[in-house]
Amino acid sequence: MSLPLLLGFTLLGLALADSTGVIRGRVLIPHTANHSSTTLILHTALGEQIKTFVDSDGSFVYYDVPPGIHLLQPFHLHFIFPEIRLDVNRRGVLARATLSHNRNMVLQTPLVLRPGAEASYFEKRKPFDVWGFLKSPYGLMIIVSVFAIVVFPRLKMDPEDYKEMQRELRQGAAADAGAGGQRQQAQARLRDR
Repeated sequence: MSLPLLLGFTLLGLALADSTGVIRGRVLIPHTANHSSTTLILHTALGEQIKTFVDSDGSFVYYDVPPGIHLLQPFHLHFIFPEIRLDVNRRGVLARATLSHNRNMVLQTPLVLRPGAEASYFEKRKPFDVWGFLKSPYGLMIIVSVFAIVVFPRLKMDPEDYKEMQRELRQGAAADAGAGGQRQQAQARLRDR
């Protein structure tokens, strides 16, 4: 009589125990990449994070998944995967798997996860753009400088001011020539000594 009683308590304990489930799936990536950097993180409804790695063929298994709504995040260094929303019922069976951003798209079980895009960590360098350079502060400074060098001297002057300026230039050139002559004489005297 103790054997049926023991069997009855065992079945009752199993029925009252918190049932947990198993989630299976596979991560598909191109053959050029390997699964060594592929990880999956399951964010449970209780706030736990369960992390697992995939096998060499991309398959993964989560054991003892509690009932509730969970979020599965696949990570890979070279690819971007969508987040998966998992609904696990009270019996521990995966009732529904959808994309977290599109709940109308239901995924089949066992899960097959494909990358949404290739990860790019660096911004591609833009080619040289002449118009962009001219609009930059350096380009504007060059344009204004060339304008000042080329256009300003060609602007019309008052004839009287022009004559006065030429007189000043002649006087300055003569003074420089006189000073230069005196300097040459002083240098010649120093050499002779």
